Amino acid sequence: MPERKAILSASLALISLPLLAAGAVFGSESPLGTRISAPAVTDPINPNGPNGEPVKLEPGAPPRSPFVIGQPKPVPPFPILLNRLVQEYVDDYLSQPASWEASVERSRPFFLEMTQALRAEGVPDDMLYLSFAESDFSERGKGPWQFNKETAVRYGLRVDRWVDERRDPVLSTKAAAQYLSDLHDEAGRDWRVAVVGWNGGDLAIGRFWLLRGENFNRFMDLLPGQTRALMGRFMAFAFMAHNSTRYGLVHLDYAPPAYHEVPVRGGTMLSKVAGSYHTTVAKLHHLNPALLSDRIPPYAHSYQVRVPMLRTAFAR
Repeated sequence: MPERKAILSASLALISLPLLAAGAVFGSESPLGTRISAPAVTDPINPNGPNGEPVKLEPGAPPRSPFVIGQPKPVPPFPILLNRLVQEYVDDYLSQPASWEASVERSRPFFLEMTQALRAEGVPDDMLYLSFAESDFSERGKGPWQFNKETAVRYGLRVDRWVDERRDPVLSTKAAAQYLSDLHDEAGRDWRVAVVGWNGGDLAIGRFWLLRGENFNRFMDLLPGQTRALMGRFMAFAFMAHNSTRYGLVHLDYAPPAYHEVPVRGGTMLSKVAGSYHTTVAKLHHLNPALLSDRIPPYAHSYQVRVPMLRTAFAR
Protein backbone atom coordinates (compact mmCIF):
# COMPACT_ATOMS: atom_id res chain seq x y z
CA MET A 1 0.00 0.00 0.00
CA PRO A 2 1.68 3.20 -1.14
CA GLU A 3 2.85 5.95 1.27
CA ARG A 4 4.30 9.43 0.43
CA LYS A 5 8.08 9.66 0.63
CA ALA A 6 10.64 12.38 1.41
CA ILE A 7 12.68 13.42 -1.63
CA LEU A 8 16.27 12.14 -1.82
CA SER A 9 18.80 14.51 -3.34
CA ALA A 10 20.99 12.07 -5.27
CA SER A 11 20.12 11.17 -8.87
CA LEU A 12 21.32 8.72 -11.45
CA ALA A 13 20.32 8.07 -15.05
CA LEU A 14 17.61 5.45 -15.52
CA ILE A 15 18.93 1.97 -16.23
CA SER A 16 16.63 0.59 -18.93
CA LEU A 17 16.52 -2.76 -20.62
CA PRO A 18 14.69 -3.17 -23.94
CA LEU A 19 11.49 -5.15 -23.99
CA LEU A 20 12.02 -8.41 -25.85
CA ALA A 21 9.92 -10.65 -28.01
CA ALA A 22 7.63 -13.44 -26.78
CA GLY A 23 9.39 -16.46 -25.35
CA ALA A 24 12.69 -14.58 -24.93
CA VAL A 25 14.11 -12.97 -21.84
CA PHE A 26 13.44 -9.38 -20.86
CA GLY A 27 17.03 -8.26 -20.23
CA SER A 28 20.34 -9.95 -20.82
CA GLU A 29 20.89 -11.21 -17.29
CA SER A 30 18.08 -13.78 -17.20
CA PRO A 31 19.21 -17.42 -17.10
CA LEU A 32 16.26 -18.56 -19.21
CA GLY A 33 17.46 -17.56 -22.67
CA THR A 34 19.32 -15.11 -24.87
CA ARG A 35 18.55 -11.66 -26.16
CA ILE A 36 16.34 -11.42 -29.25
CA SER A 37 15.49 -8.24 -31.11
CA ALA A 38 11.94 -7.03 -30.53
CA PRO A 39 9.56 -7.04 -33.53
CA ALA A 40 8.28 -3.80 -35.01
CA VAL A 41 5.09 -2.63 -33.32
CA THR A 42 2.57 0.16 -33.70
CA ASP A 43 0.83 2.40 -31.24
CA PRO A 44 -2.51 4.04 -32.06
CA ILE A 45 -1.58 6.98 -29.81
CA ASN A 46 1.92 7.50 -31.24
CA PRO A 47 2.02 5.65 -34.59
CA ASN A 48 5.44 6.98 -35.64
CA GLY A 49 8.81 5.69 -34.60
CA PRO A 50 11.62 7.78 -33.13
CA ASN A 51 12.77 8.85 -36.61
CA GLY A 52 9.30 9.95 -37.66
CA GLU A 53 8.77 6.91 -39.90
CA PRO A 54 5.61 4.83 -39.43
CA VAL A 55 6.15 1.73 -37.33
CA LYS A 56 4.48 -1.29 -38.91
CA LEU A 57 2.57 -3.91 -36.94
CA GLU A 58 3.20 -7.57 -37.71
CA PRO A 59 0.06 -9.43 -38.86
CA GLY A 60 -1.91 -10.71 -35.89
CA ALA A 61 0.22 -8.92 -33.30
CA PRO A 62 -1.62 -6.94 -30.59
CA PRO A 63 -1.04 -3.20 -30.08
CA ARG A 64 1.82 -2.66 -27.63
CA SER A 65 3.48 0.08 -25.67
CA PRO A 66 6.14 1.79 -27.80
CA PHE A 67 9.79 1.66 -26.83
CA VAL A 68 10.04 5.45 -27.16
CA ILE A 69 7.07 7.52 -26.05
CA GLY A 70 6.89 10.69 -28.12
CA GLN A 71 4.15 12.53 -26.26
CA PRO A 72 4.21 14.33 -24.03
CA LYS A 73 7.34 13.27 -22.06
CA PRO A 74 9.73 10.77 -23.71
CA VAL A 75 10.70 7.97 -21.33
CA PRO A 76 12.26 4.52 -21.75
CA PRO A 77 10.15 1.44 -20.96
CA PHE A 78 10.23 -0.21 -17.57
CA PRO A 79 13.08 -2.78 -17.49
CA ILE A 80 11.09 -6.02 -17.58
CA LEU A 81 12.87 -9.25 -16.62
CA LEU A 82 11.61 -12.78 -17.30
CA ASN A 83 13.32 -14.87 -14.63
CA ARG A 84 12.17 -17.99 -12.84
CA LEU A 85 9.98 -16.09 -10.36
CA VAL A 86 8.26 -14.13 -13.11
CA GLN A 87 7.82 -17.31 -15.15
CA GLU A 88 6.02 -18.89 -12.18
CA TYR A 89 3.53 -16.04 -12.17
CA VAL A 90 3.14 -16.29 -15.96
CA ASP A 91 2.31 -19.98 -15.54
CA ASP A 92 -0.18 -19.09 -12.81
CA TYR A 93 -1.94 -16.56 -15.05
CA LEU A 94 -2.03 -19.09 -17.88
CA SER A 95 -3.71 -21.61 -15.60
CA GLN A 96 -6.54 -19.13 -14.92
CA PRO A 97 -7.45 -17.55 -18.27
CA ALA A 98 -10.92 -16.59 -17.02
CA SER A 99 -9.38 -14.44 -14.29
CA TRP A 100 -7.09 -12.78 -16.83
CA GLU A 101 -10.01 -12.08 -19.15
CA ALA A 102 -12.12 -10.58 -16.35
CA SER A 103 -9.31 -8.20 -15.37
CA VAL A 104 -8.76 -7.12 -18.96
CA GLU A 105 -12.46 -6.58 -19.59
CA ARG A 106 -12.79 -4.41 -16.46
CA SER A 107 -9.97 -2.20 -17.71
CA ARG A 108 -10.99 -2.05 -21.37
CA PRO A 109 -13.27 1.03 -21.27
CA PHE A 110 -10.56 3.08 -19.54
CA PHE A 111 -7.28 1.73 -20.94
CA LEU A 112 -6.63 4.52 -23.44
CA GLU A 113 -7.23 7.35 -20.97
CA MET A 114 -5.19 5.60 -18.29
CA THR A 115 -2.23 5.24 -20.66
CA GLN A 116 -2.50 8.91 -21.56
CA ALA A 117 -2.51 9.80 -17.85
CA LEU A 118 0.76 7.92 -17.32
CA ARG A 119 2.41 9.53 -20.33
CA ALA A 120 1.38 12.99 -19.14
CA GLU A 121 3.63 12.46 -16.11
CA GLY A 122 6.47 10.77 -18.00
CA VAL A 123 5.68 7.33 -16.58
CA PRO A 124 6.33 4.24 -18.78
CA ASP A 125 3.21 2.65 -20.26
CA ASP A 126 4.02 -0.70 -18.70
CA MET A 127 3.65 0.75 -15.20
CA LEU A 128 -0.09 0.50 -15.83
CA TYR A 129 0.23 -3.24 -15.24
CA LEU A 130 1.24 -2.50 -11.65
CA SER A 131 -2.46 -1.86 -10.99
CA PHE A 132 -3.27 -5.38 -12.23
CA ALA A 133 -0.60 -6.81 -9.94
CA GLU A 134 -2.01 -4.84 -7.01
CA SER A 135 -5.68 -5.67 -7.43
CA ASP A 136 -6.49 -7.71 -10.58
CA PHE A 137 -7.91 -4.35 -11.66
CA SER A 138 -10.66 -4.30 -9.09
CA GLU A 139 -13.21 -1.51 -9.36
CA ARG A 140 -14.29 -2.07 -5.75
CA GLY A 141 -12.72 -1.52 -2.36
CA LYS A 142 -9.63 0.65 -2.76
CA GLY A 143 -9.70 0.37 -6.53
CA PRO A 144 -7.09 -0.65 -9.12
CA TRP A 145 -4.09 1.01 -7.44
CA GLN A 146 -5.01 0.17 -3.82
CA PHE A 147 -4.29 3.66 -2.49
CA ASN A 148 -4.71 4.20 1.22
CA LYS A 149 -6.93 7.15 2.06
CA GLU A 150 -4.16 9.48 3.21
CA THR A 151 -2.14 9.11 0.02
CA ALA A 152 -5.26 9.28 -2.14
CA VAL A 153 -6.32 12.60 -0.63
CA ARG A 154 -2.78 13.97 -0.87
CA TYR A 155 -2.83 13.32 -4.60
CA GLY A 156 -6.20 14.94 -5.15
CA LEU A 157 -8.69 12.07 -4.88
CA ARG A 158 -11.94 12.58 -2.99
CA VAL A 159 -12.94 9.87 -0.50
CA ASP A 160 -16.17 10.35 1.46
CA ARG A 161 -19.57 8.74 2.01
CA TRP A 162 -20.73 9.63 -1.51
CA VAL A 163 -17.70 8.99 -3.67
CA ASP A 164 -14.44 7.07 -3.48
CA GLU A 165 -12.31 8.21 -6.39
CA ARG A 166 -9.71 5.53 -5.66
CA ARG A 167 -12.16 3.21 -7.42
CA ASP A 168 -12.24 5.33 -10.58
CA PRO A 169 -9.66 3.90 -13.04
CA VAL A 170 -8.90 7.18 -14.79
CA LEU A 171 -8.83 9.50 -11.77
CA SER A 172 -6.82 7.04 -9.66
CA THR A 173 -4.35 6.50 -12.53
CA LYS A 174 -3.76 10.25 -12.73
CA ALA A 175 -2.96 10.21 -9.01
CA ALA A 176 -0.81 7.09 -9.38
CA ALA A 177 1.12 8.68 -12.25
CA GLN A 178 1.94 11.72 -10.14
CA TYR A 179 2.95 9.56 -7.20
CA LEU A 180 5.10 7.22 -9.31
CA SER A 181 6.78 10.21 -10.93
CA ASP A 182 7.64 11.56 -7.47
CA LEU A 183 8.94 8.16 -6.36
CA HIS A 184 11.04 7.97 -9.53
CA ASP A 185 12.78 11.19 -8.58
CA GLU A 186 13.22 10.09 -4.97
CA ALA A 187 14.66 6.75 -6.09
CA GLY A 188 17.47 8.26 -8.12
CA ARG A 189 15.47 8.00 -11.35
CA ASP A 190 15.34 4.20 -11.23
CA TRP A 191 11.88 2.78 -11.90
CA ARG A 192 12.70 -0.51 -10.16
CA VAL A 193 13.50 1.27 -6.91
CA ALA A 194 10.40 3.43 -7.41
CA VAL A 195 8.26 0.27 -7.39
CA VAL A 196 10.05 -0.84 -4.21
CA GLY A 197 9.15 2.52 -2.68
CA TRP A 198 5.55 2.18 -3.87
CA ASN A 199 5.23 -1.09 -2.00
CA GLY A 200 7.67 -0.80 0.89
CA GLY A 201 7.86 2.81 1.94
CA ASP A 202 10.59 5.36 2.51
CA LEU A 203 12.96 3.03 4.35
CA ALA A 204 12.80 0.61 1.42
CA ILE A 205 13.85 3.35 -1.01
CA GLY A 206 16.78 4.22 1.26
CA ARG A 207 17.84 0.59 1.48
CA PHE A 208 17.61 -0.32 -2.21
CA TRP A 209 18.62 3.03 -3.70
CA LEU A 210 22.28 1.97 -3.59
CA LEU A 211 21.52 -1.12 -5.72
CA ARG A 212 20.63 0.89 -8.82
CA GLY A 213 22.43 -0.52 -11.83
CA GLU A 214 23.17 -3.84 -10.15
CA ASN A 215 22.33 -7.20 -11.72
CA PHE A 216 18.52 -7.32 -11.97
CA ASN A 217 18.31 -10.95 -10.78
CA ARG A 218 20.35 -10.07 -7.70
CA PHE A 219 18.19 -7.01 -7.14
CA MET A 220 15.05 -9.16 -7.21
CA ASP A 221 16.54 -11.77 -4.88
CA LEU A 222 17.28 -9.15 -2.23
CA LEU A 223 13.76 -7.70 -2.12
CA PRO A 224 11.45 -8.40 0.85
CA GLY A 225 9.00 -11.21 0.13
CA GLN A 226 5.92 -9.01 -0.33
CA THR A 227 7.71 -6.56 -2.62
CA ARG A 228 9.36 -9.37 -4.58
CA ALA A 229 5.96 -10.98 -5.14
CA LEU A 230 4.43 -7.69 -6.32
CA MET A 231 7.35 -7.09 -8.69
CA GLY A 232 7.01 -10.64 -10.00
CA ARG A 233 3.26 -10.32 -10.64
CA PHE A 234 3.74 -6.92 -12.25
CA MET A 235 6.40 -8.09 -14.70
CA ALA A 236 4.51 -11.31 -15.45
CA PHE A 237 1.37 -9.38 -16.34
CA ALA A 238 3.38 -6.97 -18.51
CA PHE A 239 5.07 -9.87 -20.31
CA MET A 240 1.76 -11.60 -20.99
CA ALA A 241 0.06 -8.39 -22.10
CA HIS A 242 2.77 -7.97 -24.73
CA ASN A 243 2.46 -11.61 -25.80
CA SER A 244 -1.26 -12.28 -25.41
CA THR A 245 -1.65 -13.48 -29.02
CA ARG A 246 1.08 -16.06 -28.50
CA TYR A 247 -0.75 -17.44 -25.47
CA GLY A 248 -4.25 -17.21 -26.94
CA LEU A 249 -5.40 -14.62 -24.41
CA VAL A 250 -7.66 -11.63 -24.89
CA HIS A 251 -5.43 -8.58 -25.16
CA LEU A 252 -5.62 -4.98 -24.03
CA ASP A 253 -5.92 -2.37 -26.73
CA TYR A 254 -6.22 1.35 -27.28
CA ALA A 255 -9.86 1.37 -28.39
CA PRO A 256 -11.46 4.81 -28.00
CA PRO A 257 -13.75 5.06 -24.98
CA ALA A 258 -17.35 4.09 -25.70
CA TYR A 259 -18.65 6.82 -23.41
CA HIS A 260 -18.66 10.57 -22.98
CA GLU A 261 -18.96 12.78 -19.90
CA VAL A 262 -21.91 14.98 -19.07
CA PRO A 263 -22.38 17.43 -16.18
CA VAL A 264 -25.09 16.38 -13.72
CA ARG A 265 -26.48 18.49 -10.90
CA GLY A 266 -25.73 17.38 -7.35
CA GLY A 267 -28.42 15.25 -5.70
CA THR A 268 -29.76 13.86 -8.99
CA MET A 269 -30.77 10.19 -8.86
CA LEU A 270 -28.92 7.88 -11.24
CA SER A 271 -32.24 6.45 -12.38
CA LYS A 272 -33.09 9.88 -13.83
CA VAL A 273 -29.69 10.10 -15.55
CA ALA A 274 -30.14 6.60 -16.94
CA GLY A 275 -33.54 7.49 -18.34
CA SER A 276 -32.24 10.64 -19.97
CA TYR A 277 -29.39 8.82 -21.70
CA HIS A 278 -31.13 5.54 -22.59
CA THR A 279 -29.05 3.33 -20.34
CA THR A 280 -29.26 1.57 -16.98
CA VAL A 281 -28.19 2.40 -13.44
CA ALA A 282 -25.98 -0.70 -13.49
CA LYS A 283 -24.16 0.57 -16.59
CA LEU A 284 -23.68 3.98 -15.00
CA HIS A 285 -22.12 2.37 -11.94
CA HIS A 286 -19.82 0.34 -14.19
CA LEU A 287 -18.60 3.48 -15.95
CA ASN A 288 -18.52 5.53 -12.72
CA PRO A 289 -17.29 3.14 -10.01
CA ALA A 290 -16.39 6.05 -7.73
CA LEU A 291 -20.10 6.65 -7.06
CA LEU A 292 -21.06 4.84 -3.85
CA SER A 293 -24.82 5.27 -4.09
CA ASP A 294 -27.55 5.71 -6.68
CA ARG A 295 -27.41 9.46 -6.22
CA ILE A 296 -25.00 12.18 -7.38
CA PRO A 297 -23.22 13.72 -4.36
CA PRO A 298 -25.64 16.38 -3.07
CA TYR A 299 -22.84 18.84 -2.30
CA ALA A 300 -21.70 18.91 -5.95
CA HIS A 301 -22.81 21.93 -7.97
CA SER A 302 -22.02 19.91 -11.11
CA TYR A 303 -20.57 16.39 -11.27
CA GLN A 304 -19.09 14.82 -14.41
CA VAL A 305 -20.79 11.49 -15.14
CA ARG A 306 -19.71 9.04 -17.82
CA VAL A 307 -22.62 7.89 -19.94
CA PRO A 308 -22.38 5.33 -22.77
CA MET A 309 -22.55 6.25 -26.40
CA LEU A 310 -25.97 5.44 -27.79
CA ARG A 311 -24.72 2.32 -29.59
CA THR A 312 -23.52 0.84 -26.27
CA ALA A 313 -26.14 2.25 -23.96
CA PHE A 314 -27.83 -1.06 -23.23
CA ALA A 315 -24.71 -3.24 -23.29
CA ARG A 316 -23.92 -4.97 -19.99
